[in-house]
Amino acid sequence: MTTLSVISLGRRDYAEMARAQEQLAADRLEGKIGDLLLLLEHPSTYTLGRRSEPSDLLHDTSWYRAQGISICETPRGGKVTWHGPGQLVAYPVIDLRGLGTQPAEAGRVDVAGFVGSLESSMARTLAEWGLVAGRIEGLTGLWIDDERPRPADFEGVSAVDAAPGLARGSIRKIGSIGLRIHRGVSTHGLSINVNCDLEPFNWINSCGIESCRPTSIATELGNDGPSVESVGAAIAAGIGAATGLVPVKCDPGQVGLPEARPENSVA
Repeated sequence: MTTLSVISLGRRDYAEMARAQEQLAADRLEGKIGDLLLLLEHPSTYTLGRRSEPSDLLHDTSWYRAQGISICETPRGGKVTWHGPGQLVAYPVIDLRGLGTQPAEAGRVDVAGFVGSLESSMARTLAEWGLVAGRIEGLTGLWIDDERPRPADFEGVSAVDAAPGLARGSIRKIGSIGLRIHRGVSTHGLSINVNCDLEPFNWINSCGIESCRPTSIATELGNDGPSVESVGAAIAAGIGAATGLVPVKCDPGQVGLPEARPENSVA
């Protein structure tokens, strides 16, 4: 069985981790390291994906700086989103060519299948805390819908179907996915709102959806919710189950990354 090295990094600067992923992806391509899953939190940061537009930021940059929020451009797909304390971020550095059956065409990998694996791992994780979430065709990430209490209820739901629920707030976004695939190796990844401050999502056109209402595990449960650490462990198990990789805890130093500070550990 192929292993998935799971590395807890604590709270790390976004730009620092973007650079680190570039090096790790290069090392993975050269076979210097195996498949990795990085678990961490970021300081409060807006990240601008490749499809971001100036109108996605509802204030000027000086206003955001006054709120203590950094703004970073990123090579991942998607539009603008927020990362910050209390939100789990998981970055898989995985060679997709080693996963299951891949397209026969040279140089191609099954990106849609990998995204589906991440979505199923997120849904599996949320189910551990009694929350039902699913995907909506035409929208990225994972959603909770008051009118869809079973996983099967999300089958075939489109953005058009979801528009009324988005407008009235009965459909809420709890997790995001934004990947970069280069030469078959993934970087960037997913985030799940665990017990974070949701207000920063209201200061942007989140993921390009004007009526996108955010939520978190803690908000849905009506209490403090689980720790980021426990959600990180669950997402690692979920990604392992969805990809056929075996999660194994690994120290950051084994792949050339600084050690996490114990007080900021997320796995």
